[in-house]
Amino acid sequence: MELSYINQTLPKDRRAFLLVLLVTLCATFALWEFPVQFLGLIVTFLFLAGVYNLPELGIAVLINGLGLIGYFGQNLKTSGYVIPVVVILYSPALIHYALNHKLKWKFGLLPGLVLFIGAMLFTGILYSPVPWQGFVKAGKYLAINAFIFFAVMFFIDDTNRLKSTLRIIALFGFVWVSLSFLYLAHAGVGSIQRFTLPTANPIWFARGVGISLLATFFLLQIAKRNAERLVYLCMMLLMLFLTYIAGSRGPFLALLISLLFYILAAHARRLGFLKGLISLLAILLALRLYVAVAPERVLTRMLNLFSGFDLSTFYRLQGLELAKSIFFENPIRGIGTAGFGHFSIFGYPHNMFLELASELGVLGLSASVILVLYTTYLGVRLLKSKQASSLQLKLSRAFFAIFIFALINSQVSGAIYLNVQLWFACAGIWTLHCSQLKHGTER
Repeated sequence: MELSYINQTLPKDRRAFLLVLLVTLCATFALWEFPVQFLGLIVTFLFLAGVYNLPELGIAVLINGLGLIGYFGQNLKTSGYVIPVVVILYSPALIHYALNHKLKWKFGLLPGLVLFIGAMLFTGILYSPVPWQGFVKAGKYLAINAFIFFAVMFFIDDTNRLKSTLRIIALFGFVWVSLSFLYLAHAGVGSIQRFTLPTANPIWFARGVGISLLATFFLLQIAKRNAERLVYLCMMLLMLFLTYIAGSRGPFLALLISLLFYILAAHARRLGFLKGLISLLAILLALRLYVAVAPERVLTRMLNLFSGFDLSTFYRLQGLELAKSIFFENPIRGIGTAGFGHFSIFGYPHNMFLELASELGVLGLSASVILVLYTTYLGVRLLKSKQASSLQLKLSRAFFAIFIFALINSQVSGAIYLNVQLWFACAGIWTLHCSQLKHGTER
């Protein structure tokens, strides 16, 4: 069965906005301890109803909406049911599309590497010290990372759909901001140690807000009215504040670096040096204001990464050293899928390259390095393209900024199947590359 309505729906941005608005209303009631289990079910069905008819929303849910659903569902752990349901909804259409359409122009090195890493993870189960855990890990990679890549490649396959997806991701960021400041108004800024919403891990909270900020910057670039630009700029500053008080150093530094690239890339062609400089100064002033407003312990935690030493950094460094020693002892084939967790309570070394190197050996390390290098090559090529339309260029900057943000995050936290934003960015860059190959310049 082909889901033909996936490509023929009503105005998508309007529908997505209404769904996100309903979600915000439900969450606002949840803040005052209404029956969160019931509200969690309502919100989940709202999301799935939107996902079923709107592929852009489905992708955005997996990239940046799961944390919200987990927050709404709370005791039901609703977010745990969303990934399999979304995969089940889309898998028949993915298979049908792959079997019945000529996709030669879409396949190439990048999709091949995504599948190759998946195949290696399943092969690594055969010699893993924890085969069942290896099977679960390989299955998660296939059901999350590979699924997101090919769902974007097949369904979000043109510039308008990519734009719509970024718009929805930005809308999720607006929800994060609204809920967070309602929560802060209730609890007070001075009471926070590392800010996050209840049931949300600060790291994934900061990552979700960070990718929404980059998506909002894209909306700022395409906005036509000054009032819209002002709203987007205010939302970006609020999101940057939330990532700062979350106290997660990796996402915060990754966001600053990717935002710096985005600002420079956005103004390079028009020689808008002064405009870019003003933007950078505005960010620096905002950061100075954040330091003054937020509790001092947030700044202390941030600076500990450079001038001090804390328990979190110690455990991360231990994990990196352990992964390196496992790789050097088993350089050819590694220790097997999920094997690192057999020697560490953390399950993964918080570094994508060392994770694949320690568990899959040289081939795993090589595949991940080639995937990153080739995506970088395609991204730079898109940024330098003289044949691309204005929208294609703006999308290229946005997805390359998200790629930088996700790549840095993948080196400091999370297992490979948790770094979904990296595969989303790779898929977006690949889709833009294929769009130029097939359709030429969009005027």
